[in-house]
Amino acid sequence: MTTRRLTCPCGNAWDHPVTEPVPGDVRLICPACTIAGENTRHPESSPNDDAPPSGTVVTNAEAAANAERLRREAAQAIGPGRIISGYEIIGEINRGGMGVIYKARQPGVNRLVALKVIAPGKLDQPGTRARFKREVRASGRLSDPCIVTVFQTELDGPIPFVAMEYVPGIDLFRLVRQTGPLPVVDVVYYARQVAEGLQHAYEVHLVHRDIKPSNLMVSPSPLAPAEGRTGRLPKVKVLDMGLARVVDNSHSDPETDDLTLPGVFVGTPDYVAPEQAENPRAADTRSDLYSLGGAMYYCLTGEVPFPGKTLAAKLRKQLTEPPPSAAAKRSDVPVAVDAVIRKLMALDPNDRYQTPAELMAVLDAVLKEAPPKTGAKAAPTVSSVFAKAHDGGVNAMAPAPDGSYLLTGGGDSVLKFWHPGTLKELRTITGDIGAIEHLVIAPTGKWAATCAIRLSASDMGVQLWDLNTGSEGKRFRGPTDNISGVAISPDGKGVAAASADKMVWLWLRDATGPTTACIKGHTGAVTAVAFVATDSLLSSGVDGTVRQWDLKTGKTKGTLSAPVGPIAALAFAAKRVAVAGRDGLAIRQPGAATFQKFTGHDGSVSCCALMPDGTLLASGGTDHTVRVYRVEDGLQLATYTGHDKPVRSVAFAPTGDAVYSGDVGGILRRWPVPKAK
Repeated sequence: MTTRRLTCPCGNAWDHPVTEPVPGDVRLICPACTIAGENTRHPESSPNDDAPPSGTVVTNAEAAANAERLRREAAQAIGPGRIISGYEIIGEINRGGMGVIYKARQPGVNRLVALKVIAPGKLDQPGTRARFKREVRASGRLSDPCIVTVFQTELDGPIPFVAMEYVPGIDLFRLVRQTGPLPVVDVVYYARQVAEGLQHAYEVHLVHRDIKPSNLMVSPSPLAPAEGRTGRLPKVKVLDMGLARVVDNSHSDPETDDLTLPGVFVGTPDYVAPEQAENPRAADTRSDLYSLGGAMYYCLTGEVPFPGKTLAAKLRKQLTEPPPSAAAKRSDVPVAVDAVIRKLMALDPNDRYQTPAELMAVLDAVLKEAPPKTGAKAAPTVSSVFAKAHDGGVNAMAPAPDGSYLLTGGGDSVLKFWHPGTLKELRTITGDIGAIEHLVIAPTGKWAATCAIRLSASDMGVQLWDLNTGSEGKRFRGPTDNISGVAISPDGKGVAAASADKMVWLWLRDATGPTTACIKGHTGAVTAVAFVATDSLLSSGVDGTVRQWDLKTGKTKGTLSAPVGPIAALAFAAKRVAVAGRDGLAIRQPGAATFQKFTGHDGSVSCCALMPDGTLLASGGTDHTVRVYRVEDGLQLATYTGHDKPVRSVAFAPTGDAVYSGDVGGILRRWPVPKAK
């Protein structure tokens, strides 16, 4: 049979019988494009657009240029509803240097997937195409609930992609950045699951070579709990088999063999094992265990094991310094857990655990000694008025200054007004609100400020809302990371925000000149802010400190360490400062040099509020309880146990006769306030 060579703009070339017709657009008969399933032709172009005439000889350079242009045009056109090789795009999940990850649906089996669309030009980089093909083939050897499954790859069509299991949640790197170091038992629990996945990889002769916090996905996210979750803790999935390597020659496959060139660094510098840094081909399962030890250290301390400004500096510390001690950074880390991390990160692989199964046995013993807490027995529930307020958690609340309503914000991106006595819903505000983290109402009661979790840095900031019309008034931008706390000055002219970019941000609401300023001082994410006066502000952070700022000079007036670990919430009233965090609840009395710790909660305390006159303190925690204390001496006056999920927000009514609470399941409750005896 006589054939002629045809080249498609997508880059694919094939031999076509001369007896068969050639359409004006060769993409209609291109085997690669047809297999890709973009209907029968590419929807982003008309049949004759940019296609070479029948029989035209297309050079390799021209074909490559056409393919690259088509890929860029196709990638730019991706949005909800777009079909890519049978996958229907729902929305964007994340984007990075290699491209964009979309949430998509595979209609035939009604399956949600994560579609990693490779950025135009990236596959032309040396080794990249082989890496993605290797990722799919390596994942094909794996079948374990602790490892993300890759379903399909298409790297030669107009829109190159990798389709993988969709895992709703948050990776450990972002979780620590947003909440601070994690509870010890959670870290051990997560590490045990990762070890289980690595044991399966070990049994099929694969080594991951890039275990790090950002490749360990917690699902569902502890920051956005889903209805119907079972068990106290979410599950962990290991992501990204792109650097995986077969370590047993008897199971070698030419397409999954290591393609790493000599002298090429493989892995992530902060977590890579020394032997892997020296020679990526020398990595085995013990190298993955070393990296897991580094990830555990980060989750417990919020710091990388061997910090340094350059790769050489980090590796030098690895080779010359002993494994780091998490217990030296954090007093509540048990000796047994610290010993596990130090053994995992031993310089000599022979001094580490030799298999993930060996590590699993040790972690099981640790968990037996300190099992996840289920909550202590509590006093009988005091009856309360309640309502199903939000589809997501009731993340924030504030009563109107005159007590005429209660405003709540949740993970469902809705603001709701409630009758303060009956908790009957009065009205709602919808729009581009986002999953609300915190809100505050201006002293006039006419407007409010909110902050929400955003995926794009350009959307991060504070929104102002007209509470009469429900419309967005202004949006203040500037922070490079998400905001978790917002405050309004007593005169209503200033707005402050606490950002994960380690900054306190300030805006003037109605200024005609420069309106934005930022203050740096915290060593980690700033979690909350509260005005002391128009020119004085308090801030707290995951570094465990409370700082007071002189807003006229931008300088700190003082810094106090709080005995609650990373601070999650801050409250100020009547010259008293209250903080809540992983390790409990504490208050600073007027004129005191230190914080006084209040006991009662069994677990982390996530929120707190002071009565306007400073006499009572309310708090909510992961033990599902709301507690009320007498500030004067820390006497616990009441324990409310109506919530069946962790409490996320609390607030006192301005009248002082009620305390409101909201949990991560979306339930809003109203409780009677006990009298301070």
